[in-house]
Amino acid sequence: MPCAPESARVARQLVAEKFTEWGREDLIDNAQLVISELVGNAARHTGCTRLCVLLRLDGTAARIAVRDSSGAMPVVLGAGERDESGRGMGLVALLSKQWGVEEAPFGKWVWSLLA
Repeated sequence: MPCAPESARVARQLVAEKFTEWGREDLIDNAQLVISELVGNAARHTGCTRLCVLLRLDGTAARIAVRDSSGAMPVVLGAGERDESGRGMGLVALLSKQWGVEEAPFGKWVWSLLA
C-alpha cells in the first residue's frame, strides 16, 4: 500500500476484518491502535513510497507487522506531559506482549505480538 498517513485507515479496516475472521474481536481496538502507529511512523519518518502490512495468527497471539524501505530503526521516546508527539512506539510497547524490529532486504519489519 502507499506509504502515506491515509493508509492507516485502510490498515485499520484490514485489522478489523481479519481479527473478526479469526474470532479475536477482543484484540481489535489494541490492534488498530498498533497498526495506526506502525503505518503512521513509516509514513512520517522513513521517506518510503510503499509499505507492506502483515497480519498473522500464531496460535492464540496475533502478529502485526509493517515493512518499509528504510533501515532507520524506530525509537521509543520519553515524551513529556506537554509534548504533542513522541508517544507512538511507547504505546506499541505498552499494548504488545512483545514487539521488535527485524532487518529485511531493502528495509525492515516493525512488528507487534498481541495476545
